[in-house]
Amino acid sequence: MSFKEFDLADYIRALEDFKVSQTDTVIKYWGSIENFDMFIEKIRDDEDQVAKLAIQQFGSIENYTEKMKYNLEHFSELMKTQLPEEAKKIARRSDMLYGQLTADLSEDVSSPKIQSIVHSIDLLIRENGGSVSLGKPYIHVLIDAYSSDYIKNVTDKKYKKGASDYIVKAFRYYAEKHPFGGE
Repeated sequence: MSFKEFDLADYIRALEDFKVSQTDTVIKYWGSIENFDMFIEKIRDDEDQVAKLAIQQFGSIENYTEKMKYNLEHFSELMKTQLPEEAKKIARRSDMLYGQLTADLSEDVSSPKIQSIVHSIDLLIRENGGSVSLGKPYIHVLIDAYSSDYIKNVTDKKYKKGASDYIVKAFRYYAEKHPFGGE
């Protein structure tokens, strides 16, 4: 792939414009302009990884950028409508499962307890993922995501240092045992 295919300049410019035009919204959802600036800087630092994930999910940087621009233009209304109560329940369930998965990072990822949690995560995603088709089992997309520096940093801050690597190991073991998903 060429460098242009990994160029997030338009997306970053849209974020900078959003910060200037929607300062109150930025503060409301990110806590401060400084936090949003750190978010933008993290995207710049991990541009290759973010670009790879964007291409994986949206097919191209251009498609990703257009979708994100639309989301930024409608950010406040999306925040109000995109998180209905059912979505909040799913998010709470997901947080609970990931919390259980990362509670003891010394536990063997092949243990029935850990694999049961991973299976529950896989089911939650498949049951609530709508009709999204990624061309491969979603568990492989998660492995790629949790292997990226950006997601690893966020995950390790949320749960504990090493959580992302542990999640990847648990998901890889699961994927080896269930190559076509957890049916």
